[in-house]
Formats: sequence, C-alpha cells, structure tokens
Amino acid sequence: MKKDREKNTGEVEKRVFSDPSLPAGLEARNKFEARNKSFKIIPQRNPTNGQVEFLVEGENIDEALQEIYSNAPVGVLDFIKSLKSFRSSIFALKGGRK
Repeated sequence: MKKDREKNTGEVEKRVFSDPSLPAGLEARNKFEARNKSFKIIPQRNPTNGQVEFLVEGENIDEALQEIYSNAPVGVLDFIKSLKSFRSSIFALKGGRK
C-alpha cells in the first residue's frame, strides 16, 4: 500500500511504500517488459516509527502502478525473487528477528 506520495520539480518521481509487494511488482513488471529504464528502489528505515519503507525513484511511476492495478502480466519468478530480496532487506535493516 502506498504510504506517501511526493513529486519533485524535476522529471524524477518519488514514492514511498511500506509494503514490499508493490515495489516488487514494479521491478518484475520492468523485467517482464524488458524496459531500458528501471526504477531505483531503496529500502530505508523511517526514523519516526522504525518501519522499513521502500523509496521508489524513476519516471512514470503512476503509469507503472496503473499497469499493475490493471493486472498486467509479470514474470512470477521475477516477482518472487524481488519480493524475497525486499523482505530480506527488511530483516537486515531491522537487525534480524526480535
């Protein structure tokens, strides 16, 4: 689920997600379409509440999200690989299980 929306005055858009499934879907969709431009996805800790969030930077994020919400095809293995990677980064940033 989208946690925050932010748009720069430049061409690069930014969105922050608290759920790793949407960034994983964005990454898998780009791989499926073999697009030259991909999104930069940065896991980070929210200093206010300690939750791990995913900062997504790139062009046309809203368009890519709309494709996902429209049930556009993605590679299942690419999605699973991305989701596992992002979940792993959650544990790494939190310092393991507590």
